[in-house]
Amino acid sequence: MQKHPQLQAEQTGASASINFPASAGPILKWPGGKMRLLPTLRKLLPAGNRLIEPFLGGASVFLGTDFPSYLLLDAHVDLIGMYKQMVARPERIIELARPLFSKYAANEAIYSDVRDAFNRAAPADVRAAYFLYLNKFGFNGLSRYSAKGNFNVPWGRSAQAPTLPEESIRAFSERVRNKAVIVQGDFVDAFKLAVPGDVIYCDPPYVDLDDAPSFTKYTAEGFPRERQQELADLARITAARGIPVLISNHLTMETRELYRGSECHEVEVRRSVAAQAGSRKLVDEGIFVFEAYDEAVSR
Repeated sequence: MQKHPQLQAEQTGASASINFPASAGPILKWPGGKMRLLPTLRKLLPAGNRLIEPFLGGASVFLGTDFPSYLLLDAHVDLIGMYKQMVARPERIIELARPLFSKYAANEAIYSDVRDAFNRAAPADVRAAYFLYLNKFGFNGLSRYSAKGNFNVPWGRSAQAPTLPEESIRAFSERVRNKAVIVQGDFVDAFKLAVPGDVIYCDPPYVDLDDAPSFTKYTAEGFPRERQQELADLARITAARGIPVLISNHLTMETRELYRGSECHEVEVRRSVAAQAGSRKLVDEGIFVFEAYDEAVSR
């Protein structure tokens, strides 16, 4: 196992960082976002023709690397729906969202009204603006759904209205139109589309720590242990097809077993989902690297 400090020298080549202005960073507040892991990920991601992300989430890896092209997937229907609207109609989404990002809308009653409207039928562009508002004004940026499929995250009790990320929306839209394809789908679909020359980076919902459960209900179906195993098995199979796969997760006995055969790189990261800032302690995370090889040749 290799241990990495928080900051690493920038890598040159296909996975080197790109320097967006601070105002044009990730659009969403997303649990498990990879901003803190980016320096290490840039060092570990091999060069390739295309980076495939089966768990797009907050899109910080897409925004913080520079591959020639990208295939971006997520199973989260509302997340991908929002991103697609922002790519196709960024100014329209900004126009719709602007009245929501105000002191008037920074209260529990308005939040509940928007959440109720979101859970009813709404045009795709309005729904995208609502989802952005709920993410920014809801508790810790969580995306959680009831068994009936209703968004049910409570108000975040923000002291002031968050800022509408206008420049981030515009930058994201331009970058996707120039370099990426966005698809709503399961991670298995992403692996099926991979070809030699691709690099796959997976950021699945994390396994539980001994002292705290991990948030896995990004969709109504969640992400049970069986799906963790399915992802690990796919990573090994895909590496044997000559396509490298990297996976981030908590560093535990369970993940060491799940990702056996990979090279593990340890990074200490501050957990950011806890309600109180003082309880957001440092935890060990692993970046598990399945290096590409040709199984037919190795036999």
